[in-house]
Amino acid sequence: VSAKKLASVSAAAGAMAGSQSVSVSIIGPGGHSNGDYGNVNAVHAAARSIMLIEKSVPDAVVTAVTGGNSVNSIAAYANFRVLLEGDDAALKAKADKVKAAVEEGCKAENAFRGVKTGEVRDGLAADIRWTIK
Repeated sequence: VSAKKLASVSAAAGAMAGSQSVSVSIIGPGGHSNGDYGNVNAVHAAARSIMLIEKSVPDAVVTAVTGGNSVNSIAAYANFRVLLEGDDAALKAKADKVKAAVEEGCKAENAFRGVKTGEVRDGLAADIRWTIK
């Protein structure tokens, strides 16, 4: 096989590959570290999720991580993006793995804090919730 043909095949394969950006938003009740100690923490849920994403999709790139608003508060929100590459089938599979990792990371934070999904405390949702776009 000639170098020219290999370059042509490589270029065609690269053209078939694509990329996708997945945006993750995690929200919880938040609170002050003193009076609301024990509340779920959206940044902790994001960290748990990111660790699981790195295990299940090793070539994913996690970027634009934000969350919380001060050093003495329990984070009510966290956001990050996950960049994925591959053909259409690979992108779908990787996006599904990201979704599963985020779901598991959020469940783990809820379980660690002893909060059940859908639980309400003081009239507010007590659990970590998430969306992916």
